[in-house]
Amino acid sequence: MTSVPRVVLVDPTHDVTRIINGAFALLNRQFILVEVPTAEDALAEVLGSPIDLVVTAYDIPGHMHGIELATQISHESLGTPVIVLGNENDPNIDVEALKEAPFQYFLRPTAEPFLHGLRVALDGEAAVATDQTPSKPAVDLGPIPNIDLDNMRNIVVPLMRDVGAMGVILANRRGRVLIDEGATGYVDREKLAVLLGPAFASSREMGELVGGNAWTMHYYDGDRLDVFGLALGIHYFICLIFDGSNRGAFGAVTMFGRRAADQMIDMIGDTAYVTREAEALPPPKKKEEEMVAAEPQPQAKKKPKAAAEPAVEVPVSPEAEPISDFDADDLFGQLIDESMADSLFDPEKLEELVVSIGAEEEERVGYDEAIQLGILNE
Repeated sequence: MTSVPRVVLVDPTHDVTRIINGAFALLNRQFILVEVPTAEDALAEVLGSPIDLVVTAYDIPGHMHGIELATQISHESLGTPVIVLGNENDPNIDVEALKEAPFQYFLRPTAEPFLHGLRVALDGEAAVATDQTPSKPAVDLGPIPNIDLDNMRNIVVPLMRDVGAMGVILANRRGRVLIDEGATGYVDREKLAVLLGPAFASSREMGELVGGNAWTMHYYDGDRLDVFGLALGIHYFICLIFDGSNRGAFGAVTMFGRRAADQMIDMIGDTAYVTREAEALPPPKKKEEEMVAAEPQPQAKKKPKAAAEPAVEVPVSPEAEPISDFDADDLFGQLIDESMADSLFDPEKLEELVVSIGAEEEERVGYDEAIQLGILNE
């Protein structure tokens, strides 16, 4: 393998790109990323130049999905490691079946398992096994709850101003930046989000140690920039970015930041700390129960009908206030020229009206014809 690995990536949504960048940053390793648009392009790249690793999403453009691409690469370029990174809605492959597969397959969200798989692909199983220590299996954090970004922005932007930050971002635990305000261009926002996402998600386990839902703040003191990360539960977090010369921000962030974070956690609700593991699922029915449920059950005796349904109160709108200076004579007392009513339905007057409208000669209908056509009654 070359000193700097060449990685081919097939990722139409660019979600995997952020994950790859963050993973290599966590491993403190450089790499050359070759992004291609389709499965066919990935095959051409593998067959045309030395490639150390192929990473592909499951759903990709072309005539095959990620697993089919991985299988094809294993046939045409034996020894090229492939990692397929699926979304949470993509197929879930049995663990035993994956042991015999010529590729690695992970479903997002994934953190430690993907990092381990990346090291295996680059260094080999034996090299990774020498410095591995037993670790707790990764917790399935489940889907990320939805949030109202407009309401969140109404808190994030004033917070940035209150603490004097250059910029602020809001991201989820998968490294997706959702809000980006201020002068955040001085830092790689996506890489920052990918690096901090797993750290804030792990605060769930810290809560088990300290009791309750642990609130977390990360502080990174640099020469050029300072970064404060504030947890919004385990699924979301915000980062406040300061110029490295601003050493008075710690107190302001601790005071205003904690208050703003608590407000946003309240807006997210109970799902701010909910994981899939916490969801209570009903136990599966036993076969005997299903057979009993399928048999026709005797009908229960009907209860006697109640004598009368209780009355339902309908709210009554309050009466309108009376008009103190109302004068009916002003409204109904005007004189009307009743003589005009005598000619309202006069046939000759109606004919004159039609002529005045300007109808063409051949389109006119006389009084007698109107009676014959049923337009007017005799």
